[in-house]
Amino acid sequence: MRRILLLVSCLTASAALAQNMPKPDLYLVHEEIAKPSMMAGYESAGRDLLAVLTEKKVNSPTLTWTTFTTTDMHYIYLVHLDSFAALDNSNAEWNKAREAVGPTRWDDLSNRGNNTIQSYNESIVMFRPDLSYNPATPRVPMAERRFYRWDIYYLIPGKEKEAEQVAKDYAALFKQKNMNDSWNLYQGMIGNDLPVFIVSIPGRNETDLVTADQGINNTLGADIRALQARAVALTRRFERHEGIIRPDLSYPAPASAAK
Repeated sequence: MRRILLLVSCLTASAALAQNMPKPDLYLVHEEIAKPSMMAGYESAGRDLLAVLTEKKVNSPTLTWTTFTTTDMHYIYLVHLDSFAALDNSNAEWNKAREAVGPTRWDDLSNRGNNTIQSYNESIVMFRPDLSYNPATPRVPMAERRFYRWDIYYLIPGKEKEAEQVAKDYAALFKQKNMNDSWNLYQGMIGNDLPVFIVSIPGRNETDLVTADQGINNTLGADIRALQARAVALTRRFERHEGIIRPDLSYPAPASAAK
C-alpha cells in the first residue's frame, strides 16, 4: 500500500470513461509481492505505517483499504472508489498524510517497506451486482467470511456479452435451485490483460470451500457442468487464487469482512 500513490496519478485520465455510464461501484486493486526472505520486515513496516496513521488520526477514503494475503504470498490491498474522478485527489491525500506524519518519518517507513518489495501492480475493477449471486440468507454470513477464492477469467476479446450471459445463467440456476452459496463478480476496467472477469467466492476456510464445491456439483450436476463448459469456451486463460482477509494489515481495521 505504501506505493499506491506512485501509479494512481497515471490513472486519472480514466475519469473520461465514466461520462456516459451510471455511477459504478469501483475498486482500486493494489498488489504487492514481498521478497520471500523479507516478509517479516514487510509486515513489520506495514504495521508501523498503520500505527502512525492511527496516531495522527488520518481519515480519508483514499487511505482506507482492506488487505488480503494469498496462498502464494501476494498482498492485495482493496480501496473503494466513489468514482473514476476520485483518483484525481489521491496524490493530494497521500501528501497530506505525509505532512501529518512528518516527511522524515514517512520517508523512513516508505523506504523500509519498499526495500522488501519484489514488484507491484495496480488495476481498477467494477463490481457487477447484476452478474453476482447473493441470496437473502447466504451460507457464510458476512461476519464469518475469512477465506476467499478468486477465479479469474481472462476472456477472449469480443466475448464479453456472452460471458455476461453465462454469469446471469449461473445466478438464475442457483436461484432456481435455492442455493445459498454466494459470489460476487468484478469486471476489470483498467489494468493489464483485459478483458477479465473476477469471481470472488467467500468461505470460512479452505476446507469449507472445498466441501461447498462438492455440494454444489452434486446438487446441480449436469446443469452446472454445461455452464462451466460455456464459460471455458469464452476464456483464453484461467487463474485461481486463494487467500485470507488480514484485518491486522487493513486501515482502519474492518468491522466486518469485505465482499
